[in-house]
Amino acid sequence: MTPARPGLPRQQGAPGSRGRCEAVLLDLDGTLVLSEEVHRLAWQAFFDTWGVMVTDADYEQHYMGRRPNDVIAAVPGPWTGTDAQAVLSTMTAFTLEHAGSVKVVPGAAALVRRLRVKYPVAVITSAGALWAQHLLDKVLGVRHLVDVVITAEDTTAGKPSPEGYLRACAALRARPEHCLAFEDSPSGVRALVAAGVRDIVGVTTTTTAADLTRAGAHRTVPDLTCASVRDVHGALRTHDTAGRTDDEENRA
Repeated sequence: MTPARPGLPRQQGAPGSRGRCEAVLLDLDGTLVLSEEVHRLAWQAFFDTWGVMVTDADYEQHYMGRRPNDVIAAVPGPWTGTDAQAVLSTMTAFTLEHAGSVKVVPGAAALVRRLRVKYPVAVITSAGALWAQHLLDKVLGVRHLVDVVITAEDTTAGKPSPEGYLRACAALRARPEHCLAFEDSPSGVRALVAAGVRDIVGVTTTTTAADLTRAGAHRTVPDLTCASVRDVHGALRTHDTAGRTDDEENRA
């Protein structure tokens, strides 16, 4: 885990109120970058190794957006009770080899830059540290703007467990109920709900709006361009104004 920078602003209102947004929590794959095709191919190579057929529906429900280690441990298959680490290592190598085909979600880098002007930012991913570092640095070019990065190596349980998001909030000294988050998978949205995050935006790059809403997303957007997230910025301004004291409001 990359630690929070010293002196991060903690913006808060009165206890028990919605108050100001204290931090922004971002998923990585599918939310900031369009990398699901690479992960799907890596999983397919894994399935082929074990002679398993997995439908798209089963993949979305049980595999997408989750740490491979968690999936292997929880989802029954011919790998149950075996040491699948060697095959998982092959999957990791495959994804890194094909990292060049990853595309940026429209508006992602610009959104990080705009939000970081006012709010601490964390990225929480089910992927490993090498993959996260490559995407944030080489693909998005925003690694220097991200205060905390939580990867698969930093948690004992991946999404839909809330552990990663709770670790990020603790590192940023932010209360989950005063955070804004972006996620593209139902398992990630469920993790945010379990963590108690206040505002959850579902990004419909890999999952339908209906499925994200069903998982607990409060609103959905097709991408991260200004037009798509305009209402999100409006909500942030509303919450920030609600968290100000009278004197702060008069100075604004």
